[in-house]
Amino acid sequence: MSKASGSNLNYSRLQLLIILLTPLLVMAAATGLYYSGWLVPVERVNKGVLLDPVLQLSDFGLEAADVNPEHQWLMIQTSARCNAQCLDRVHTQRQIHVSLGKDEPRMKRLLLTESQGLDALEHDFPGLTVVTQQRSQYSAELLSRIPANFAEQDFIFVVDPLGNIPLYFTPANDYKDQLADLETLLDLSTIG
Repeated sequence: MSKASGSNLNYSRLQLLIILLTPLLVMAAATGLYYSGWLVPVERVNKGVLLDPVLQLSDFGLEAADVNPEHQWLMIQTSARCNAQCLDRVHTQRQIHVSLGKDEPRMKRLLLTESQGLDALEHDFPGLTVVTQQRSQYSAELLSRIPANFAEQDFIFVVDPLGNIPLYFTPANDYKDQLADLETLLDLSTIG
């Protein structure tokens, strides 16, 4: 055996060792970074407020069979007294709904209010359901995790087809914020 063929054999063994160890080193480095939390981005792309753990539709005192029998995504606007500001927000929610384009049929809108006599809104804003209900129907879990004045400020809660509430928007979230989050959510979702 010549000296040249011996060095080729050693070189081939070294290449094989590098090929076999590279995936193990990558996995070890990835595991170390994951558990250390180093290089984890602190910025989030969502504009709304994520709920972890999620709330349920039943926390509003609502049953999915009654308000969402088609198992669509649902935007719930909470407006204790539906005044001019509330009606403005209803109009904005309609515009956001239409702006979803091809995903519009996957979404449904609901106005949850204590105000009476708003049945005409369902005619004026197609796709809107108006539910009149007192805040006393809300669960303690909901009331403890959401700002106390949410019902007076026209918050928008997003409900998935399974009845989970993963996200809500405050009045500080404008049209663009909501539309961006909803488009991302619907693009990534495989349900509804």
